[in-house]
Amino acid sequence: MIVEKDIDFYSLCEHHMLPFHGKAHVGYIPRKKIVGVSKLARLVDAYARRLQVQERLTNQIAHTIMDRINPLGAAVVMEAEHMCMRMRGVQKQNSTIVTSALLGAFRTQEKTRAEFMNLIRGHAS
Repeated sequence: MIVEKDIDFYSLCEHHMLPFHGKAHVGYIPRKKIVGVSKLARLVDAYARRLQVQERLTNQIAHTIMDRINPLGAAVVMEAEHMCMRMRGVQKQNSTIVTSALLGAFRTQEKTRAEFMNLIRGHAS
């Protein structure tokens, strides 16, 4: 399993035209092909730099990894603060939105999913 965690990202909500930002955690289990770790961060940036919603952003990253390098599985967890939650409407200052996309072995194998979650939370398995 290859995991890159705490990738900073910044995006713009397509619904409210306000920024959201946070950390992305990306992992995959190579089948044959591996990519340089900078490619994972660049992939996050490529999708985050457009008008976006966090749910779609999370899924796009995971599906692109599956499509491009054909791993046994891909996992993406994104944690973000949304300015629309802070500035308008409910004005909740300390809320964080967490989204996940778990594909392949990360979806079907509980131990694999748990290992990824432990790694992104800072707990060695």
